Amino acid sequence: MKHPKIAALLLLSATSPALAASSPWFETPGGDVRLVTLPRAADGTVRAMLDIRLHDGWKTYWRDPGGSGIPPSVSISGAELKSIGFPAPRRLGDKETHYVGYDAPVRLPLILDAKSGGGSITATVFLGVCKEICVPVQAELTADASGEAFASPLEEVAIADAEASLPHGAGDGFKPLSGRFAADDKSISVRFEAPADGPLPDVFLSGSSSFEFGAAGPVRREGGVFVAEVPVLNKPKVYDLDKDPIRLTVRVGDRTMESPLAIE
Repeated sequence: MKHPKIAALLLLSATSPALAASSPWFETPGGDVRLVTLPRAADGTVRAMLDIRLHDGWKTYWRDPGGSGIPPSVSISGAELKSIGFPAPRRLGDKETHYVGYDAPVRLPLILDAKSGGGSITATVFLGVCKEICVPVQAELTADASGEAFASPLEEVAIADAEASLPHGAGDGFKPLSGRFAADDKSISVRFEAPADGPLPDVFLSGSSSFEFGAAGPVRREGGVFVAEVPVLNKPKVYDLDKDPIRLTVRVGDRTMESPLAIE
């Protein structure tokens, strides 16, 4: 998918020349990116993060950009990518060029399995950063996650902060209730509980790479719950929600929640 305001495209690529607990920064016109890893744990687990340092006025995209944009892509060699986390996003752009993402530096925590790997880990990253133009960025970032590698306290704190920035799981008073596809499959009606002592919730849906969701309509109250209608821009013919559920992400001011959404 292409951003509607793309005025020029610049494909950037780089290979980090050195092995370290963090890769060198890969610099672009709109922002810089690096891979940070902690030393491999005894069970082979490696905590890591993709550190995206956006420049002023530039933006990047969430895992489901909302029908317009470039979702981040991360593949790993030297280890297995078990999970990638995304902080709750924001609605960006305007009515004509709506998309979902981040307008400030963002860190995406990674959990890797390096039981069968060596010391070095390489992340091949593709993401979009946009301002008046949209810049697709491609980079190979290499770091050393061996047991002997030195992890600075700053790197440990940075990864802990990235993990802490992720939405909380469902809890009492802040949880999904149900989702239901419309008869024409063009929208999902989402019901959820959220704190009522702040601004109206902002609602985001994401699923497998084959699903695409648009901007949720105005949130309304029905009794003690919130309801939002979310456009379905693409629904695959074949999918397994038990294996790969649709996830509901909700932001209420500074409070965020993310949890699988049960589809009726």
